[in-house]
Amino acid sequence: MGRRKVTHQLITDNSTRRVTFRKRKDGLLKKIKELTILCGLPACAIIYSEYKDGPELWPNVNEVRSLLDRLSELPVEKQTKYMMDQKDLMNKMIQDAEKKLEKEKAYTRAMKLGIMASTSDITTDTDCSEELAKAAEVIDKKLKVIQERIKVVEAGAPIIKRD
Repeated sequence: MGRRKVTHQLITDNSTRRVTFRKRKDGLLKKIKELTILCGLPACAIIYSEYKDGPELWPNVNEVRSLLDRLSELPVEKQTKYMMDQKDLMNKMIQDAEKKLEKEKAYTRAMKLGIMASTSDITTDTDCSEELAKAAEVIDKKLKVIQERIKVVEAGAPIIKRD
């Protein structure tokens, strides 16, 4: 049986909202449990709801307290390093997309120049100076990265194969 598309807005019917809350909460706790078992890391959940007095704690009060103590012992910079609000998340996604776009543009430029060179279009009367300058810029950047890596390896750093 297929699922229908869910619109993310407040569920107006109180009984439906309660059932949805319970199911989603159970699914969330199951995911946290799987994460702790499969990855061998500590995790906890604190859930406040209008359906119970006080918070629901997973897995138990002692584990939650010990994890919160560990968190509070960290410096503020480390506590908040990966915390984002929706605005920060969107800005990060935009930056990542812009980086990917720039890489794709550079790749496309290189491919165009390769095609032009292979079909001997580079020797025709068309002005390719702008494309050649961009290609030279990409090559210079890659050459600098390679030269820096050679210096690091010569200094004794381990060679790491990257994908």
